[in-house]
Amino acid sequence: MNKFILLLSLLFLPFLMFGCLTPEPGPGTGNGTQGTGNLSAQYGDIVTVDYTLRVDGVVLDTSSITVAKAEGIYDPTRSYSPLTFGMLLNGQIIPGFVNGILGMQAGQTKNFTVAPADGYGVSDPSKISLTPRYYNKSIFEDTPRSYFEVSNMTIEIGKVFPSEFGYISIENFTNETVTIRYLASPGHKFSMFGIPQTVVNVTNDTMILRSDLEANNTYMFTDIQSGKQIPIRVTQADNETITIDDNHPLAGKDLDYEVTIRSIANQK
Repeated sequence: MNKFILLLSLLFLPFLMFGCLTPEPGPGTGNGTQGTGNLSAQYGDIVTVDYTLRVDGVVLDTSSITVAKAEGIYDPTRSYSPLTFGMLLNGQIIPGFVNGILGMQAGQTKNFTVAPADGYGVSDPSKISLTPRYYNKSIFEDTPRSYFEVSNMTIEIGKVFPSEFGYISIENFTNETVTIRYLASPGHKFSMFGIPQTVVNVTNDTMILRSDLEANNTYMFTDIQSGKQIPIRVTQADNETITIDDNHPLAGKDLDYEVTIRSIANQK
């Protein structure tokens, strides 16, 4: 089953696109100014660096507030300061970034490029899927009775109550389940666990829903079963289909870094 369709099916049961790129910057060839310190960065050291990341000539991330403002990417909610990390190939920092500053001295500035294999990997076509923008949903739903009981909700036929979707009524119940009816009307907009949707049409037993996901946006879907947020990155969208890409946003990209070593703590 299409992953996104599966997520949508869970919606009615009773994920900064790039985030901060500093923890995973990316071996590459490069050049730069010579440092003034005697120590050079080696595996196992603790280093503090300033950095700027460019992809396709565009600045995506930087530790410099001046650069961020000049490039139009300033984010007032984050702190712009040098990055401190261990020179380890343990997955917390992409290997290309660690290897790119290997041997640099304190005070030295260097430019280098990290290839996809040493950065965020190549783009995997199997992680790209198409899903319909429109889908059908029954207006009736059998819900575990325990859902109502743990919420101290009165169970009686005809009772109407609000939900994230909109108003819902109780149609029937047994000792195990409660049959609910979605009181939907065309044009009603709602967001269910992070996915914006619109009711397009309603028949006696079916709703036609439209997913309002938009291209070039990332949505954080909350998995009702685990409580975890799952990022859904939309790369293309038209009136009929939506393209979901589960690859890292920088997969398949060369990463161009400018790095200045501020300090090195040699652990040997």
